[in-house]
Amino acid sequence: MKDVTILVESVKKLLRRGATAPLVNMLQRARAADLAEAFVALGEDERAAAFRLLAGSAIGQAAALLTTTHPAHRADLIRGLPPEGLAHVLQRLSDDDAAEILSVCPDEDREVVLGLMQKEASEEVQDLLTYEEDTAGRIMTSRFLALPEETTVQEGIAAVQKAQEAEIVFYVYVVEPHGRLQGVLSLRQLLSVPPSTRLREVMTTDVISVRPETDQEEVARVVSQYDLLAVPVVDAENSLVGIVTVDDVVDVMREEATEDFYKLAGTSDEERLMKSTLRAAQVRLPWLFAAFVGGLLGALIIKAYAPLLSRAVNLACFIPVVLGMGGNIGTQAATIMVRGLSTGRIKLREVGWAIFKEIRIALLLGFIYGALLGIAAALLVGLRPAAGLVVGMSLWLSMGLAAIVGSVLPMVLKTLHIDPAVATSPFVTTAVDLLGLLVFFGLAGPHLVEG
Repeated sequence: MKDVTILVESVKKLLRRGATAPLVNMLQRARAADLAEAFVALGEDERAAAFRLLAGSAIGQAAALLTTTHPAHRADLIRGLPPEGLAHVLQRLSDDDAAEILSVCPDEDREVVLGLMQKEASEEVQDLLTYEEDTAGRIMTSRFLALPEETTVQEGIAAVQKAQEAEIVFYVYVVEPHGRLQGVLSLRQLLSVPPSTRLREVMTTDVISVRPETDQEEVARVVSQYDLLAVPVVDAENSLVGIVTVDDVVDVMREEATEDFYKLAGTSDEERLMKSTLRAAQVRLPWLFAAFVGGLLGALIIKAYAPLLSRAVNLACFIPVVLGMGGNIGTQAATIMVRGLSTGRIKLREVGWAIFKEIRIALLLGFIYGALLGIAAALLVGLRPAAGLVVGMSLWLSMGLAAIVGSVLPMVLKTLHIDPAVATSPFVTTAVDLLGLLVFFGLAGPHLVEG
């Protein structure tokens, strides 16, 4: 961290002095990951200026920095970079990385850059850009090793040794003359059989694959579930069109996990990087409005019982406990369900069991804390045992209903094709608070009258 701080200050100082040669020399010697972290601390103009110098003198380092930098900052890096310079940098990247970076450029700039790239690289990137964002087609690479069925093991090993343009070779894919995927071999398999053996004799024919339109989160789940280093991407005719490698899957998993947790909080990772207070506030505004409306409805419920509350203020002081515990258990259930659905750990056919489990947990915890609250109400506030029992039962029932809402709502939203991570948190919070108030007043109402 200290080294990164020194790097940031050095870049700023050398930019102010116009010391181009020392600056480029320092950027070349730094690790790409450290540079990416340092560039976040620079101003937008400083990032663009430093990257422009790096791209003009050390294309390889510029390419490494571009792939390591957070996507939200890439536009700042390439801003002001001549199309020729960007084209040279992108040609050093894999086609999927180049497509991802070009996707943030305006359409007219993208076409200019593609026209300046070498024809083969340009065509590969253009092909990837035809696929929808966040799909297997967008993150796959077409630089893989595929060999005919009749190839011998000896010939296959020679092909691996010559595969300079291929992505890191984890597997050798076996195809028939028309390019249809027939099987796959790991490098270990390839090296452990006699040289004269045909690939079709030793290949694994049960190949796990995905389609280009498969969501990238599903691709990550497949790779994780089957412990793969790469997964082939095939079209409708089972022709091999690309592969998604594990390094891209790790990026997807990190991106999706971060996105889900930010969404659960009603915000986004992009907001964290926003410098504009107004823009950041606009991101949170819709979701906080849902909670605001729920709060107003809760206020109306309390107002309706205000005459009764005035007769038993001691009983009313437990409302925050009932709502707070219900809110916590509802949020826990919702988080488990949202994360389970997004990672595939909870399948649609297992949802009933998962919901039932969350309800059982909530009822058990509600019984324990309800008993403690009833005892506390009698000892600390001096409520009658019957009133203490009502307060405890209110907490128990509120926590049970909160678990139902928190676990069922994400499933309902997913069925309606609404992202559970986005909509769950505000609606769970609002629903749990309203139900908690209704339960409390429904059970405690007679005691409020008596009080």
